[in-house]
Amino acid sequence: MSNRTFFARAALAAFATGGATLALTAAGATAGRVVDLNDHGLAGAMVTLTKAAGAPGPAATTVFTDGQGAFVLPDSAPGGTLSARLLGYAEVAGARSPAPGLQTPLMLIMRAEANQAGVAPASAWLAHMTPQQDREQLVMACVACHQMPAPEVRAYAKVIDDTPQARSAAAHEQSWAAIVQQMNLISAREFSRNSSAPSTNVYSGGDPGPTAHLLAEALVGPMQELKGYEYGAPLAVTAKTVIREYAVPEPNAIREAITLYDPGSLWVADVSTNRIMRVDTASGAVHNIELPGARLVGPHTLVRGRDGLWIGPFFPGVISHLDPKTESWKMWPLAPVAGHPIGVHDLSFDTNHELITDRHGRIWFSDIANNAVGWIDTHSGRTGSYAVPPVAGRIGNEQIYGLAMSPDRTHIWYAQLGIGCFGSFDVDKLRFDAEVTLADRDAGPRRISMAEDGILYLALYGSGQLAAYDTHAGRMLGIYDLPDRASAPYSTTWDPRRKVVWITTSNADALYRFDPKTQGFGVIPLPRERAFLRSVNIDPYSGALVTSYANIVQHVRGPRMAVIVDLGDELPKVAALAARQP
Repeated sequence: MSNRTFFARAALAAFATGGATLALTAAGATAGRVVDLNDHGLAGAMVTLTKAAGAPGPAATTVFTDGQGAFVLPDSAPGGTLSARLLGYAEVAGARSPAPGLQTPLMLIMRAEANQAGVAPASAWLAHMTPQQDREQLVMACVACHQMPAPEVRAYAKVIDDTPQARSAAAHEQSWAAIVQQMNLISAREFSRNSSAPSTNVYSGGDPGPTAHLLAEALVGPMQELKGYEYGAPLAVTAKTVIREYAVPEPNAIREAITLYDPGSLWVADVSTNRIMRVDTASGAVHNIELPGARLVGPHTLVRGRDGLWIGPFFPGVISHLDPKTESWKMWPLAPVAGHPIGVHDLSFDTNHELITDRHGRIWFSDIANNAVGWIDTHSGRTGSYAVPPVAGRIGNEQIYGLAMSPDRTHIWYAQLGIGCFGSFDVDKLRFDAEVTLADRDAGPRRISMAEDGILYLALYGSGQLAAYDTHAGRMLGIYDLPDRASAPYSTTWDPRRKVVWITTSNADALYRFDPKTQGFGVIPLPRERAFLRSVNIDPYSGALVTSYANIVQHVRGPRMAVIVDLGDELPKVAALAARQP
């Protein structure tokens, strides 16, 4: 018997109850292996170091094992505890220092586990839901606020299953109708925290009857077991990939996170307050910066500008700018349109995801409250607005959402979430031109981005797909099924250095990478359940991916953290960007 096998079995015997983790008392590079009960290395396992209380640095640091199950934590990792996560396995014994005289690395021991509940994402329970239209409608109705089915939803399903009186079809639907009604009440409360907020919103569960029927059809049985889920694409990680998660003081409702031109600072929006938080990426220290004024704005959309940080509001009425050096603010109020408040969602940005104006110096924005595109000249304070024309056959539930500007700065492109359409507006001629209607009304195009060659990429939230559209030729290049059609893709971000598209998911605890050349996908699994993603930005220096777990509604459970994914592909640092700091 080898020393390594002897140690693995000894550790297993000592910790047969499972769940034990190794306490690391000091920072420094830590190597180890993740193995099964036969001492075979497990590839692609996530190994997470959760820092000790009071230790500096990110709240948690995650790396991936190589083909032999080996892992190495970065030199900067703080002291803390280790744990492992891998589809189809459960940790049964933590790592432990080698026995005296042995050179065995730290080990995390896992056993095969058919039940994937708690490891597989929420989307796994919807993977086989038919017909497809029902799944799309369920995603559109429920996943804007929380994952479906989240753990508490599955717990409620078990209560129903344990109650014989609730098992009839009628009683089953009534049980879920009560939940939908409660969700609608919570949604209305969330959107009425500002007196000027619109009375309708995009986060309602809709009519309780139809939505309850969908829930009753999809969520059957106790839902405490899940088997056979696979990511459906190769892992887009290596043993050099590092995921760093940053916690901020609670309560909070983190919406987005971004880096500017100082890679040591991470900027985070809290839509429940008027806070922007600056996080020191080395120490983890958090510094709050308050938007001025007594009115609740709720910073929502963050866009990097060459002159600082641009911010769109959760509640209607204002666009803001923060100078990161002086922490001084500029704010531009937006007058209502026909008496109705303006609901800014996205601000115009370029292929580098940086704020950009048209050639007349105007910033453009999507107005979700009025289904319109609007503009503001920040020098004069003048604004304007243009309502999107009705789309034949798609009247009702129009919600303009994502926005991106063409590389030549002559057009803005927009997505209409509720009716499965997108189009463009000529900012020189001030008129709408292209109108594209997707075959599927529930496709749900949300946030969009554009490459330097004019290819527009759209995340199709409801249908679980990615659309690629050539804006020059005016033709669809392709609509591609994501590896997980129930993943609820929220946004796309074009990566100008790697020439790929990054796609966030709200329901799959994962990021997807799409390569336009091969038309293939890769997946980055995230180390935490309920990793609800909305946007992803790319650090201009390192190329790291910057995102957040954005469980923003007050009553929604789940992590609320800023996240940096260092892919470990060692892109050349862009030192020249230092000159662009404000």
